[in-house]
Amino acid sequence: MSVAIWSAKYETGIAEIDAQHKHLFEAINTLAACFRDGTASEGTREALGFLNRYTVDHFYTEEEFMRVVGYPTLAQHQREHTDLLTKVQNLLVKLDEGFLITGDVASFVADWLTHHINEADMDYVRYLKAKVAHLG
Repeated sequence: MSVAIWSAKYETGIAEIDAQHKHLFEAINTLAACFRDGTASEGTREALGFLNRYTVDHFYTEEEFMRVVGYPTLAQHQREHTDLLTKVQNLLVKLDEGFLITGDVASFVADWLTHHINEADMDYVRYLKAKVAHLG
């Protein structure tokens, strides 16, 4: 069973961002599957590492879109991104130190991502649409 289920309500209308969000949902589900299938010890580090790398790339892409249009709350958005990255990187450090990571990690990241898309990302989309409408 997936912990992060993609639906149209997460679509921003920006093809590149939506494709990246879908990949993040897949990565979270891969992480959850490691725990569910009993392969957490082998797969958790790899899944978290991928999630970390992909999230860095995705956040850069999102922030670049926001920079280009002069999004006024870019700094706040960046702080949210940094907070999640810090948490994921801390989990990787804990794994290296031998701490056990539980399946709750996948649920936490799924909850964070869906909330972030619905709140912060959609706020940006509303801003972008208003700006385009004003110019048009």
